[in-house]
Amino acid sequence: MFWQITLFEIRYWLRSWMLWIFFLLIALAVFLAVSTDNITLGFVLSNTYHNAAFVIANYYAFMGLLTLLMATAFVNSAAIRDFHYNTSQIIFSTRLKKLDFLMGRFAGATLVSVIPMLGVSLGILLAKYMPWVDPERWGPVIWTAHLKAIYLFAIPNAFFMAALLFAIAVLARNEIISFVGALVVLVGYIIGDSLVQDIRHEQAAALLDPFGIRTFGLFTKVLDRRGEELGRAGF
Repeated sequence: MFWQITLFEIRYWLRSWMLWIFFLLIALAVFLAVSTDNITLGFVLSNTYHNAAFVIANYYAFMGLLTLLMATAFVNSAAIRDFHYNTSQIIFSTRLKKLDFLMGRFAGATLVSVIPMLGVSLGILLAKYMPWVDPERWGPVIWTAHLKAIYLFAIPNAFFMAALLFAIAVLARNEIISFVGALVVLVGYIIGDSLVQDIRHEQAAALLDPFGIRTFGLFTKVLDRRGEELGRAGF
């Protein structure tokens, strides 16, 4: 029964215009960021290809934060749809187990939350072939970089957001409270980012970052330092 509920939730959202609007908005934002120099998302090095593996991972990490409110719409609906329409008593009066029902809805909402983030890959792939871009700033398409960014950032961030918001929605059974919880996480992350700008706190900030944005930045910085040290050593 778990898989039937999960597949039902996925099919429900695949027919929804909201899902595809979110997907296109993410794709458009990334498309504009990589095809022009007037828009910047996250931290991007100026001396790298616009479709380098680092750039792809950077956008997937950063979009995990921006899609927090988008994921709230999917998770809210999955968690409290039956309570909202007063059909929960009918469902739970059957032989259906409550755990299977809730976990199926949660799994479906989590997988659906990944779809808007895939707009990152669409935006980067389309921007490469635009007539106004500088061909020298673009390298070959690295499909493995897209796949690695998806399972390193898109899927874990979707799971984290869905787990947090689903728990709030099920316990509170109120859409507003769940949205407030998402806003608290978003605002708290922004405030926390301003408080850990001191280089002495960057490792702690990286370890405490639930979205992996600071972690990815610190890891990249460490790799750059080691590369410079090896270069000076003649390797």
